[in-house]
Amino acid sequence: MTAAPPGRRSRSPRLRPDWAWQLRQGSALVFVVWFAVAVPLVLFGLLVEPRWVGWMVMGWFAVLVVFTLAMRWSELRLRRAWEDVVEQMGWHFSAVEAGVLDRWPFPPFDADPRAEAVDVTSGRHRGREFWSGRFRHQVRRRKLGFDFLDLEVDRPLPPLQVLPVSLAPVAAASLLPIKLTVEGSAEGYRVFNGREDLALQALNPRAVEALGQVPPFGFSCEGRRFVAILPAFRDAGTALAHLDAACDLLDLMPEHVWQAGEQWAATSTQQESPG
Repeated sequence: MTAAPPGRRSRSPRLRPDWAWQLRQGSALVFVVWFAVAVPLVLFGLLVEPRWVGWMVMGWFAVLVVFTLAMRWSELRLRRAWEDVVEQMGWHFSAVEAGVLDRWPFPPFDADPRAEAVDVTSGRHRGREFWSGRFRHQVRRRKLGFDFLDLEVDRPLPPLQVLPVSLAPVAAASLLPIKLTVEGSAEGYRVFNGREDLALQALNPRAVEALGQVPPFGFSCEGRRFVAILPAFRDAGTALAHLDAACDLLDLMPEHVWQAGEQWAATSTQQESPG
């Protein structure tokens, strides 16, 4: 497989990430859409030619079956393409790796005790260890998910969770986000955890320029943990571009943000110390 060069502008997804997840996973949304079309179709058939109603319903059911199989085939192709990249790069791929969840005791990863991480890739890129995969959780009654990218950091970061508007429904970290006005960015961002001023410093003009070359993604960090929150079902070229963009975001992180993280870590350690 020849992946798209990292850094090349990747095509943004056509559907909202939460809708794409629901459709690809064959959730209740798929059947709601099917019935929403089937009922008027039956009524129309009864009015025009009752003998055709059965065939019309069977035909529409066949559309549902073909759609479901097409989604499964598409997901299988994406997974195989990524496995080819993993093999070429010398990384490690694991279908299920429960221990990775213990790395993130902060939102949005700690909200659902039954959440799981699957298709986990681990390796090294641009001098940083990373763990990437798919996070599946339940928000209220909806089963949702997104891709994650955990990047190694040498210094602590302050608690922050920043998401683009498009990813907020699928991560669903909070009901009371703070709206961010990011200069030079066409994408709307929200702060779900942490200080607004630190979020704006992290999304500085150079970082915004780097992020503008890939479909929008967010991040959640605390201490020595930095996790990029990404749309699921990406092609291998987009996944590699996201990996580079997330590394760029860390490389361009202002010193003041790192200092705020060190101060937060020192305060947290003092509060945890007895006496």
